[in-house]
Amino acid sequence: MDRLRLPPELTAKLKTDGRLPAKNRAWLDKREKQLVANWNQEVRDDKTRREREKWLKASVWSGQRPISFKFDRWNPDLQDNRKLASDVGNRAWTIAKRIIVGEEFNVCLTGEPGTGKTSLALAIADKVWAEADKPYLFISTMRLVGMFSERFDDPTVGDRLNQLQGLAKQAPVLIIDDFGTEAGMKEQGYYKPVRKDMQEWLYAVADARYDEWANAHRGSTIVTTNNTSGDLVQMYNPKLISRLITKRKDNVIDFDGLEDMRG
Repeated sequence: MDRLRLPPELTAKLKTDGRLPAKNRAWLDKREKQLVANWNQEVRDDKTRREREKWLKASVWSGQRPISFKFDRWNPDLQDNRKLASDVGNRAWTIAKRIIVGEEFNVCLTGEPGTGKTSLALAIADKVWAEADKPYLFISTMRLVGMFSERFDDPTVGDRLNQLQGLAKQAPVLIIDDFGTEAGMKEQGYYKPVRKDMQEWLYAVADARYDEWANAHRGSTIVTTNNTSGDLVQMYNPKLISRLITKRKDNVIDFDGLEDMRG
């Protein structure tokens, strides 16, 4: 806590008789309370910073470094279909506000690559964290499938997968990014199933985040995907898709009609 500093005239007064007039004592009490409040706020801010670092460090990013996005960076003017881009941003904002006030549900952002699905998923999570103090965990499925291959050569990767799964089960907000991309390209009109160990890992996460008895979600899970539900059931067990991919229209944001803004 900052050292308490008195005005020179009060310091001189204390040196003479060690007492303060009532009005100066009131000032001193007010000042002391303010310093304590400031110190408490610094402690809270430091705790928030360390908590944020923990979740971001634990996340699995496609480029192996954290990315972020806020709503004020969503610019509908960059799209030819400005109205659709504006509607998509407004729907994401509404979803964020619903989570902030305490709703827990799954969200699906679907559409062509490069249209802003990951950006708005992060914007939702950022706003929820800032206004409701609910942290998020980010998992890129393309990076995740790579970890399942790497764990046979590096035992520490297996340990990280176990730790990551534990956090994914309890994260207030979980982002599963590019879901379905890990299956690769279609062959003869069909997708190959995703590797069994990754399916089981994801199913354990999805199952932990759903209370079947109460028919309610534990936390909110935001999935971004370039694929349709029909594509995804070719890649994954339908039970997993049922737990992850919402069918409720209010919880789905469709980016079809927006242009690829990459490059």
